[in-house]
Amino acid sequence: MNRRRNYFIDRSFQSKFIIKFCLLVVIASVLTGASLYYFSQRTTTVAFEHLKVVVKSTDDFIMPILIGTLIIVTLLVAIATIIVTLLTSHKIAGPLYRLKVELDKMKNGDFSSPVHIRTKDQLQNIASNFEEMRLNLKSFVKTLKENWHSLGANLRKLRDGTQDTSEKKLIEETIRKIDAELAKLKIE
Repeated sequence: MNRRRNYFIDRSFQSKFIIKFCLLVVIASVLTGASLYYFSQRTTTVAFEHLKVVVKSTDDFIMPILIGTLIIVTLLVAIATIIVTLLTSHKIAGPLYRLKVELDKMKNGDFSSPVHIRTKDQLQNIASNFEEMRLNLKSFVKTLKENWHSLGANLRKLRDGTQDTSEKKLIEETIRKIDAELAKLKIE
């Protein structure tokens, strides 16, 4: 099982992500309470209090119940929002972190480790394109290294005077191969 134990991978990103969604919940609750209060101000309600019939304004009657209900619902929905956004942001932040680690390795010339992210995480397409890029770069660098070593061996033979004409053609062919590989790169 390839499970992460740490759900806060990028604490800053994930915290902001969670806070934004929780703010939406709080704003929705405040707007709901304010709307109900506004629309109930000009109405009256008949209620029974201590076995007596009492006429009150609707906002006086429902506001204590409304505030208590909104606080409880807001807290429960905020907790659910925190859990859902933490799990969702985890599926985004984890792959981003993994790609960043692999980019750092490639930046330093290490193309050896494959890029894998969990199947249920987001960014699967990006990760597969990233892996394809890594394999292409690895192949490119490997070809350049092989041609470079071949060129170096042939140049040493030329310097030592132990090279014949066919080996000079090998040098020219190796230089042509290196030029062809380098021509694949777009620098400007």
